[in-house]
Amino acid sequence: MPEDPNKIFSAAEKHRVKSRFLSAIPLYVKAYELSGSDVALKADSAFCLGDTCRMTGGFKTAARWYKEAHALSLKIWKSGKAGGEAACLDALVGLGLSKRAVGELTPALLIFNTCLGRYKKLGDMAGVAFTMWARAGALRLKGDIKGALKGFNDAKEIFRAHKDISGVGYCLTGLGGAHRVAGDYALSGKYYKDANRVFRGSRDTFGIAYSYCGIANSLRMTERFKESLEYFKKAKTNYKKIGDKVSYAYTLWGEGSAFLMLGKDAQAGKDFASAYKLFKETGDRRGVVYCMISTGQIEFSRSCSKGVATIKKALKEAEGLGIKTEARYAKEALKAMEKSPEKLPLNLA
Repeated sequence: MPEDPNKIFSAAEKHRVKSRFLSAIPLYVKAYELSGSDVALKADSAFCLGDTCRMTGGFKTAARWYKEAHALSLKIWKSGKAGGEAACLDALVGLGLSKRAVGELTPALLIFNTCLGRYKKLGDMAGVAFTMWARAGALRLKGDIKGALKGFNDAKEIFRAHKDISGVGYCLTGLGGAHRVAGDYALSGKYYKDANRVFRGSRDTFGIAYSYCGIANSLRMTERFKESLEYFKKAKTNYKKIGDKVSYAYTLWGEGSAFLMLGKDAQAGKDFASAYKLFKETGDRRGVVYCMISTGQIEFSRSCSKGVATIKKALKEAEGLGIKTEARYAKEALKAMEKSPEKLPLNLA
């Protein structure tokens, strides 16, 4: 008896809901391959492959699946079947998130802005809220903190009105991150703790890990380094269950930064090297910049010229990507190296 692709898809969904993305991926692939003439199932499988690959750091692969989902959804839309246009937009937003993850912020924002207008015309408020959240994240990376805060707050209110608890939780983490970059570490910690309660209530493993990492970074920025290490450990434990290489890499970078501030350069360097490898593997150029700035500070303590060269390279990369916050960090590090080396290392947000 031939296998039922719908049952395989349902099995994949059960894994995805539990944040078991690596287990879900081969099942979605199988459902896609066995879907035959069922264009809707094929489109759904491709879209979910985009999501799960993105959540595990496979951004280029995710982009290919989102493009496939968009092409298939376009066929459904042109055939006059309901839901085709919304599915097209969903796939485009996913593509935008994949571009955002590898530092392609301008094309990502173009996608988000276009889709936001079309979701509004459709009256699809779930799509509006999700795209607002995605757009706010891109604005934060570009250094537009005011725009990011407004976006996360606006999205949160829509999610709350529609009783989408998960959406509320991810907006809270977004607000936590934006406030941390803005320098309000106490408020950042509050948002991450609120998000953590939401995610633990819904048993969202990814959300739990993400919020633990946020709490850890808030503690690190208030110089509670030893406490932060406890939460980084919790985040790493949860991320390992998921298989999310990028988020795990950011957690390693945060942990390494805490070690750096504690004067434990060897442990810090080990974390930065591991994070750098994962960022390079997944194409996360912003993460690479963070590791270069941090590693450069360790190098400076051993060789001034080598440390300066690494930070200058990080600055050039940050400016090329248009990530203003990271460019500012690199400039601050270079300034300290030139005029006040005793102020190093910097505790980067």
